[in-house]
Amino acid sequence: MTNVNVYLRENLANVTSKISIAPNIDEKKLNNAVKAFGFSGSPSNVVALLDNTLMGSGKDGILFTGEQIIYRASFSDPISVPYASIASAAYVETLTGSKKDKIEASVLISRRDASDLSITALINCDYRKLAETLQGCIDGFEEFKEERQLVPISELSEHLKMAYVQAVINMAYDNDDVVDDKEFAEILQLMTRLDLSPDTRFTLRAYMASSSAQIPLATLVEQINTQSPAGQIKALHISLVKDLINLFYSTGGRDVASFAFLQKNRALLQVSDEEIELAISAIKNDHDMLRDDMTDDQIVSALKLLSAKAAAVGTPLAAVYLSGSVVGMSAAGLTSGLASLGMGGLLGMSGMMTGIGVAVLIGVGAYAGVRKLTGANEINRSKRRELMLNEVIKQTQLTISLVMKDINFITGKLNEYIQAHGAQDEKIKKLMGLMVQMTSAGTVLTDKSSSAQASANKLRCAQYLDEGKLKALTREPTKAELYDFIFGFYEEREIVAASKDEDKQIVTKLVIKSGRSSQELESLARAFEAIGYFNVSDVLKGTAADVAGKARDKLSGLFS
Repeated sequence: MTNVNVYLRENLANVTSKISIAPNIDEKKLNNAVKAFGFSGSPSNVVALLDNTLMGSGKDGILFTGEQIIYRASFSDPISVPYASIASAAYVETLTGSKKDKIEASVLISRRDASDLSITALINCDYRKLAETLQGCIDGFEEFKEERQLVPISELSEHLKMAYVQAVINMAYDNDDVVDDKEFAEILQLMTRLDLSPDTRFTLRAYMASSSAQIPLATLVEQINTQSPAGQIKALHISLVKDLINLFYSTGGRDVASFAFLQKNRALLQVSDEEIELAISAIKNDHDMLRDDMTDDQIVSALKLLSAKAAAVGTPLAAVYLSGSVVGMSAAGLTSGLASLGMGGLLGMSGMMTGIGVAVLIGVGAYAGVRKLTGANEINRSKRRELMLNEVIKQTQLTISLVMKDINFITGKLNEYIQAHGAQDEKIKKLMGLMVQMTSAGTVLTDKSSSAQASANKLRCAQYLDEGKLKALTREPTKAELYDFIFGFYEEREIVAASKDEDKQIVTKLVIKSGRSSQELESLARAFEAIGYFNVSDVLKGTAADVAGKARDKLSGLFS
């Protein structure tokens, strides 16, 4: 049987309409639940949330992870029940009322320590299905483990990413036995979005150079499946189909029915007609977002329709965007753009990324500040879209930078080859000298651009980090990982500071560590924007929450 996390995602949706399955759990509701249920793990490990509140706050009900359920009845303390501790889960009907003429349904959990727990009073719940699902966990699995529910391809193994891109290259060759300039450009952008290592890029360069070196698609799909996180194989297949269709469109293809590579590999890719239609809609939507006449409101409306279509298909919308957007946005950049539209939770990306990936939520605070300053409705309508366009520009510039590095590499190899074979022709030597000079100049300019971008990104970060302020702004569970991420960029250093009487004194402050790349500083800047570090309203809100928290702690100390 599949991994327990997958099993739960596939079966819990039928228990009640009041349940949210990862990654489609509202961020505010998830934060409420993590705190109310006393869950100490990462919010990204939550499989599902059965919200039993009337107002939809997420503070009562059942929280499911790969290791346990946490049950919290109204006005009661949360009760954690590890699956490994459950002996059985049974559907029970009890006669209630003065005349014993009413039936109350419940789920009786019998634990291995001989204690019982009755789960009841759930709104619109199919208790029989809930009992069957829990019993299925006990009968079908021996190992129970919490894990992230969805991971973008850029954070997966290099082996998986290589096989993924090789599958796309196979399609380019299958089309007309050549990788033309449009296909090459699309593949390069895909490689940039997936954040490949230099070694992987080198291997793929060689793979693209010869159609005779192709690895069978069946082998590549098997490699993707083997390297995939548990439960993410289906999502990876849908994402791959989206990238294949996009490449088909880039060369003038219009009707997917005539897309020979896809049609002959349908069984291997295991995608339905509905999932293919979803991928096509996502591609069209991506291009529509960059149209000059597309306003923010229209983008939001289109994304909601796309999300509804994904829900109807039974696929998280995030599955379509695991490799980012086909117009050039990475998964991180797309999430950033959606957050700027007030739709940060649409893809569930905030819970599926760690490390640098966690810092992609740009936060609506920065945009709100711009809106208040300008007061111009026309600017307001497109300001957030501008953020998405800027992300496309950055990704394109990064792709060009990687192309320059690849050209430098190839030039160096060609020069070595000519020297090794003793080519003496003066014209060849002159041309090679010019080629080396041009590519070297390109490297200098690329480095200069990267340095300037790094400096610009650094200006968007705190020069001296206020740790107290950072703590106050990262109290929410879904932002908690951002504390460690941001703090990890800083180190204590002695600074010469001028006092009011102009005497110099040595003080210790937290400053950014040296040697950070432009890309890392970009992620750090986004992290600051995500928590509203420079936004007065967010700072006041965070400080108020911090003060309230300290007050509660003091009061509880007085009465304990």
